[in-house]
Amino acid sequence: MNIEDVKSLISLIDESTLTELHYQTGDFQLLLSKNKLVQSNQQSSDSIPAAAPTPAVTAPVQNIKEAVSEAAAAKEGKIITSPIVGVVYLAPTPDAKPYAIKGQSIAKGDVVCLVEAMKLMNEIKSEFDGEIVEVLVENEQIVEYNQPLFRIV
Repeated sequence: MNIEDVKSLISLIDESTLTELHYQTGDFQLLLSKNKLVQSNQQSSDSIPAAAPTPAVTAPVQNIKEAVSEAAAAKEGKIITSPIVGVVYLAPTPDAKPYAIKGQSIAKGDVVCLVEAMKLMNEIKSEFDGEIVEVLVENEQIVEYNQPLFRIV
């Protein structure tokens, strides 16, 4: 596994709802965690409390990407994704209220954010009726094609 593979895994974990990934192959072992409680690298494995067993993943990076995608899709609700690569703006101007916030009801066709690509502002509209239960991006964050932006139920 090279550094680019590790960077890809970090990005996938960051964008997903997974909180921990344990990857092991041969004598190589990688543990990625989004838990708030960070363990020191100098602690021995004996002193780390076992909250829940973490399954060892022995698949190539592509299979890990698929597993992360499936785990995100399994979460309740529908996902609004970015149709393009660009910078996401959650409000029309820096001092304006956001287009959509957690807990807000939206209808199909409502604008939920803007994505700037090549100096063009693209309105991202909801494909679903429902309530926003999770905003998955931050204002002015760079987003990738098909990256989840909002979760709707």
